[in-house]
Amino acid sequence: MGLRERLLARARSVQPDPSDEGSSPGEPTAHIKRDIFEQFGADANQRDAAAEDSELSDPNMEGVVEEPATGLARPWVTGSRPKARQLSPTLIAVFGTLMGLVTVTTLVALGMNLDRSRKAQPATVAASRPQPPPDSFQIPKKKRVKLAGPWRIADAKAAPNFRVIEGRVGEQSFLAAVQTAGAPEKEVYRVMVALKGLRNFDQCKKDDRFVALLERGTSRIKAFEYIGGKEEVYQAKEGRDGLLTGSRLDLSVRRERAQGAIVIDAGGFDAAADRAGFESGLSKVLADALDGHEDLDRLEPRTILRVIAQEVTVLGEFARYSGVEAVEIRPPAAGAEPTRIYYFRGPKSHGHFDARGRAPHEGGWRKPIPDAPITSRFNPKRFHPLLKRIMPHTGTDFGAGIGTPVRASSYGIVSFMGPAGPSGNLATIQHPGGIETGYAHLSRFAEGLKVGDRIKRLEVVGYVGSTGRSTGPHLHFSAKKDGKFIDPETLDLDGMHSLAGDERIEFTRTKAQYDALLDAIALPPLPPPSPAASAVAPSASAPPQIATDEAADEQTEEPGVPAAKSAPAPSASGAPAAAPPAGSNPIYLTDKELLKLQSASDDGEVAR
Repeated sequence: MGLRERLLARARSVQPDPSDEGSSPGEPTAHIKRDIFEQFGADANQRDAAAEDSELSDPNMEGVVEEPATGLARPWVTGSRPKARQLSPTLIAVFGTLMGLVTVTTLVALGMNLDRSRKAQPATVAASRPQPPPDSFQIPKKKRVKLAGPWRIADAKAAPNFRVIEGRVGEQSFLAAVQTAGAPEKEVYRVMVALKGLRNFDQCKKDDRFVALLERGTSRIKAFEYIGGKEEVYQAKEGRDGLLTGSRLDLSVRRERAQGAIVIDAGGFDAAADRAGFESGLSKVLADALDGHEDLDRLEPRTILRVIAQEVTVLGEFARYSGVEAVEIRPPAAGAEPTRIYYFRGPKSHGHFDARGRAPHEGGWRKPIPDAPITSRFNPKRFHPLLKRIMPHTGTDFGAGIGTPVRASSYGIVSFMGPAGPSGNLATIQHPGGIETGYAHLSRFAEGLKVGDRIKRLEVVGYVGSTGRSTGPHLHFSAKKDGKFIDPETLDLDGMHSLAGDERIEFTRTKAQYDALLDAIALPPLPPPSPAASAVAPSASAPPQIATDEAADEQTEEPGVPAAKSAPAPSASGAPAAAPPAGSNPIYLTDKELLKLQSASDDGEVAR
């Protein structure tokens, strides 16, 4: 009960004053009620709190209350007058400190709320605006569990009685490479005897590695590992009898299917494949699968790929992609038909075939720049655009930008590299059957390539330029048969081989199986088209603007002999005089960066 209620209760117990007319028995007199409300009316709550605190220390609140205004004593209740209570200085200091802390805390909290409201305001405004749908999706990568593997030399590296040597075969023989790394010759022969029948050391690859565990002091080999790849490791280990015993390590190598959908965007294929849950390295095997059908680097943004690939795992962990079994390409244009490519291995044919059972002809001739448009064809009676007279056009021109990789049309041996007058920087390749191909107007040659080198089909020869007598950057591709120029297109560039007979029947069954698997892959949502891209995109009816060259590039002179009336010589770097700004095209990349554009020419390895 508060002080106000107690005072009122005590006042009611006082005998009413006869002069107060109209007062009822038990009710406080008018002047008592007036004094009570004057004394406790404005700050009754504060006084109630003070009274409750004082009750804990002095419960006997009896006596006469003195009215401050008149100093008159008025009977309140019986008993002695209460003593005036004083707060101690310590209590006052504590109370002041607490009040100060409360004030500071309140101000800090108020400031934090104001700051939070300011920061939240832009987010609130942004949230109120319509948000565009997400432009990409993220699929988590497959969870893998590493398996326990066999003993490896790496497990003994910390042993104090042994030392480890390692190296790469490189250009040396196996025996010489291990000796160079620090192993005695007789110890290397011990290894070769132990691994005889398991690994032929006369057929080592340059990138094959080896690791040996040698005993300190004696240099005796206690263990040896020959590493042909993550899944191919041969080990020779010394037993208690002192003999090395060889074996191929069981690394639990497995092949499994990996499938999913990829949405191409401006960030490139590798980033899109990573978001789709694929591991790194898919672009190489996919480019091999599409070779001759589609160009992976030329797929438009918002193109959807449904991919069924084969992956290789070693001890439960991803090692590499071995090939692509099937792929579907869905262009972004409305109504465009998707393209499907399937891997097929028959009694006579193998490779990646389209839905009609066609594949690039194996061993055939390929375009030196895949999917590049032809800007000028072979023409023995061509009117020269610069010399203004009839002069044969002895090759086929392909339109491409400066720095575009130029690839060998087929297997062969490099027969010439260097300046060749009107042809500019020229490379020629001698092929079986008396065929020689030429690649003219190059800005520069592939790094490390030289005359006499064997070259693979679609291996990079050089990069598109405008050297020599040329009206613009392009590739002049020529072909000779027994020393005479022929039309390069008669080589059936990128010719297609069609399945027939029993192979077509088997291919139809294989295609049906893959079609069911491709159809089961869910299609991801397409991101909205980029406003900037749609604003500058050419109309569907307008062809792309490609710098054409009406072939001021006849290769009538012998290689290395300048023409009498050739155009001004290019700069020392081989680049045209009016070069675009640095960074605007691949010509300004380093040789090493440009060579990364080179893809393998072998077919993807797919186990059946």
